[in-house]
Amino acid sequence: MTEAFVETETHRTKCKWVAKALQDFGKPRTTIRALFYYALGRKESDYPICGGFVGEIRVTRPYHESDGERLPKWANKARELGYVPEDAFLEEIPGEHAFLPDAASQTKTHRIEVWLNRSAFNPLLLPICAKQGAALVSISGCPQTGAVEALLRRSQGNTTIILCLSDLSIHGFTFCRDLAQAAAIGNDQDERAIRLKHVALTPGQVLEQKIPMVPGEKGAKKYHDLYKRYLRPYGLDPRRMAELDALEAYYPRGIAGFVEQALSRYTTDLDLDKEEWLLDLRNGVLSGEEKY
Repeated sequence: MTEAFVETETHRTKCKWVAKALQDFGKPRTTIRALFYYALGRKESDYPICGGFVGEIRVTRPYHESDGERLPKWANKARELGYVPEDAFLEEIPGEHAFLPDAASQTKTHRIEVWLNRSAFNPLLLPICAKQGAALVSISGCPQTGAVEALLRRSQGNTTIILCLSDLSIHGFTFCRDLAQAAAIGNDQDERAIRLKHVALTPGQVLEQKIPMVPGEKGAKKYHDLYKRYLRPYGLDPRRMAELDALEAYYPRGIAGFVEQALSRYTTDLDLDKEEWLLDLRNGVLSGEEKY
């Protein structure tokens, strides 16, 4: 009984910290990893380390990246015990999810689609995309054949701009290029004009926004070598990663604000020929292999 009581008190102590950090973050709905990135940047030395006597706070200190491993436990427990709302944390939903706008809301000169490898952000991005007349597509893992074929059907006879977002990680950094290559290989008709730009998350943005790189994932040697080569010009450690969740903490108005700003650029009368694209089917261009 004593051990269960101690565990319960420890849960309450940690849950109170989660609730306080989420309140300070100021986002009613976000991801647990976004809260993790926010916590890393907090200056408060208030993360509780509990002792063995009824969950007493032995010491408090600044949040550390090593604390992230247990954050899902404390965040989910905070929901379970009612310290935060049940819908406070957005979660990944496996598979492909496509949300298409009404035809009347699209621009007259071109279509726009936002693609990303994280479905948890769909509730935050869907209102932004709907407002701007853009489609929203999220896919777990690599772009699937069915999703690419659907994109090609939607793009027939139209100029389509794809703004692509993915984690800067050994498993995520090739997502945008994989999509570009799949679209280029699958295109068998000249009337398709697809242009794709990798808008996030890039090494340059990590440096510019001072986003912390955190311990990364393990992957096959082939991808580790590619990832290492991709990061080398920026002096970033290939053993570490930065996720899209970091935009929630380090970009003004979070990932929704980031996407809204990106979309606003391409819903104007921009000269698309002056832009640099990862893929430009109109001109038969796919950037060199060092581009991701």
